[in-house]
Amino acid sequence: MVLSEQQLQQVTSAVSGLSPSQLAWLGGYFTGLSQTALVGQVSQQSAAANLAPALSATVLYGTQTGNSKKVATQLHTALQAKGVNATLLNIKDYRTQNLKKETRLYVVVSTQGNGEPPDEARAFYKFIQDKRAPHLEQLEYSVLALGDSSYEEFCQAGVLLDDRLAELGAKRIVERTDCDVDFAEAASTWQQHVLDKLPQAPSNVVPLRPNVLSTQVAQATDSFYAAEVLNRTHVTASQSDKEVYHIEFALEGSGLSYAPGDILVVKTKNNQTAVAEFLQVLGLEASTSVTTKTGTSTLAEVLAERELTSLTRKQLKAYAELIGNQTLVAELEAKADFDWLTDADWVDVIKRYPANLTAQQWVDLLRVLQPRQYSIASSPTAHSGEVHLLIKRVEYSHLNRLHQGSASNALAQVELGEKVETQVKPNAHFKLPADPSTKVIMIGAGTGVAPFRSFLFEREAQGITGNTWLFFGEQRFRTDFLYQVEWQALLKSGALEKMSVAFSRDQAQKVYVQHRITENASAVYEWLQSGAHIYVCGDMNKMAKDVHQALIQVLVTEGKQSPEQAQSTLEAWISAGRYQRDVY
Repeated sequence: MVLSEQQLQQVTSAVSGLSPSQLAWLGGYFTGLSQTALVGQVSQQSAAANLAPALSATVLYGTQTGNSKKVATQLHTALQAKGVNATLLNIKDYRTQNLKKETRLYVVVSTQGNGEPPDEARAFYKFIQDKRAPHLEQLEYSVLALGDSSYEEFCQAGVLLDDRLAELGAKRIVERTDCDVDFAEAASTWQQHVLDKLPQAPSNVVPLRPNVLSTQVAQATDSFYAAEVLNRTHVTASQSDKEVYHIEFALEGSGLSYAPGDILVVKTKNNQTAVAEFLQVLGLEASTSVTTKTGTSTLAEVLAERELTSLTRKQLKAYAELIGNQTLVAELEAKADFDWLTDADWVDVIKRYPANLTAQQWVDLLRVLQPRQYSIASSPTAHSGEVHLLIKRVEYSHLNRLHQGSASNALAQVELGEKVETQVKPNAHFKLPADPSTKVIMIGAGTGVAPFRSFLFEREAQGITGNTWLFFGEQRFRTDFLYQVEWQALLKSGALEKMSVAFSRDQAQKVYVQHRITENASAVYEWLQSGAHIYVCGDMNKMAKDVHQALIQVLVTEGKQSPEQAQSTLEAWISAGRYQRDVY
């Protein structure tokens, strides 16, 4: 019997006296109750199943321009699809004391400058490299390193972290992958290896999403917008040793937006002269048919979109192995001094180490020509519907040949009305303080002053005055004072409170921006004591390092800190976003 005798009596008593229609309605009501109870029972069973222990993992990312975050987010989604209890965190938000409790860790980290971790990851790196870092025998991990092989310390931040985790006793689940600027395919392969190495999930663990790996990594290329050239102005005098251009593009109706401090990515091609010279040295025909991932093209068409003007030790080693020059391979592995390589291009290499490679071998060897990135020099509020760049044309003599930068020369020759493929890249690590009353110290040399034009015009357009100090350096006052008239107008309006300039060639002893900082040490320290934020933009190998040392000197002489304390202070400011650098 479904009901006990007592339950049957209760039901009979309850329904006595009801009409046939009321009894019919009550039948439907009880049917509904039975279905609700059934659903509740199933839900409880599902919840109990999902309470079973699932594999846990943490995905950390350290990023400067957003690529590491993109890849880490895609891995996090794919892990969840496999039923993994995965946590995604920016490395700056990770509680380092939790590291000794982790059992599975995936890190996606980029390298900035010459082998440095992203600013947001510096505190984590300091912790992990300290002699008091915890032993991590319980930890399994894998590192994906993003970088640019045109820099000597390629993917060094990822290399350092990978090696250090192993030193602390952690076990690699998947070997580290080092990705170049065209990282999509390598990142997807690494992700798949990570997923393949997952232990089998318990049968009672239900995946949170369909068990499908996103293919977005391999396809992650945001579209470019063909921006019309509105203006191109030569902003250095004809007697200058440099050619610098201010270029304005139309963004009206593009759907693109940017904030001060962001980057404009520009896509260009090698000019016909550069391609013709390369073909002549190779002894190959322009019309030779070759194959790429996108199909079949002529050799000349492909070379227009390959890196011809720059190369690295990594590429030179690949070339040496391809042509069988074991002496060169050994020298490169021993890190022999190759001073000539710094400013060399592929024509220089071929002339020094000739070889008979096929057209297809060259196409497979050469890197795809990457879009160039430039700091935006305009304000979205003051220059609505437009974006401005400040470009130095690269041209120099090396090994008895004239060398030209591919992108800078293309941009230096654009005509009004011409369309240029552009894309905005957010730069979250180079932004004005949220509080407009915060003091701002801006330090830029040459075209590194571009983002500070953006900062100051934005503040002026918003009616913000004072609390800004610009340090600007160039070679000569008469020929190289970039945006001089605009700085004077900004000083007059009050948007720019102070300006200190250094023209290195105007006197017998060279004077640079770092000298102006130390000369004004007392005032600079006063600004820093009041909470000023520091911004540096320019050459990473010389200018940025010298400015950093000048700031240490200010803290030592004015703040009575030891050099070690001053360095720690600056590191803390970098981690907190109070000291921001856009260096290249």
